[in-house]
Amino acid sequence: MIKITTIPVKNWLSKSKIPGADYAINPYVGCPHKCLYCYAEYMRKFSGHTENWGDFLDVKIPQTPLPLAQLYHTRVLLSSVTDPYNPFEKKYELTRRALTELAAAQAYVTVLTKSALVLRDLDILTQLPACEVSFSFAAADDELRLRLEPGASSTKEKIRALRMLHENNISTAVMIAPILPQLTDWKKIIDLTRPYTRAYRFDRLNMRPFLLKRILDFIEIYKPDLLGLYTEIFVQGKNDYYENLSREINAYCIHEKLNGEIFF
Repeated sequence: MIKITTIPVKNWLSKSKIPGADYAINPYVGCPHKCLYCYAEYMRKFSGHTENWGDFLDVKIPQTPLPLAQLYHTRVLLSSVTDPYNPFEKKYELTRRALTELAAAQAYVTVLTKSALVLRDLDILTQLPACEVSFSFAAADDELRLRLEPGASSTKEKIRALRMLHENNISTAVMIAPILPQLTDWKKIIDLTRPYTRAYRFDRLNMRPFLLKRILDFIEIYKPDLLGLYTEIFVQGKNDYYENLSREINAYCIHEKLNGEIFF
């Protein structure tokens, strides 16, 4: 059961510290996608919630519209610590409202999501002077995807959305992240998505302290033969797995003539 609370805010806009974005808009606090590896869980301590991450959602109702003149041709990210297309966006339409205002401001928008619901707003996305929709994939196999991110769209649904955006001339990107050692089949993700995008970004599993036990418990149950490797990488810090993987990905992207960025 998700606890839903509506909260008033002045507006959604905040200065971004993320490279490539001047501002970030997070229309919600929390995320019902309940991703096992979610780094944004640290936001819970600022929210006043005692519920587990994924079991609450604050719906941020702005008291004033976005400052359109201020946002003209600025780079705006939707979103940095929530998915702007969580399932409750169907009801509240906060992301759609934000996009409508951003289109009026002629802002340059990047959307980060795991949800095919983004297709609902295709009519607005095409009005933006520059727009990129980036889909995040941690698994090619949907059985694993369901275990890692149970509330997100299926792998098939995300690929279909990627295709439809591409066919409507919306710039797309695929974020292969987090790469879980020996679990994330990044080459297969590329094979599945390559017809619909030419931009790939790769990131490791960034093991925050609050995630360590949860991830190791998952590995012990799901793939116990990998527990030693995960302990070496994330507990002992002795394994050069990601260093070697970075070289492999880079060589693969060069060979396949892919536009790939590695963030580890």
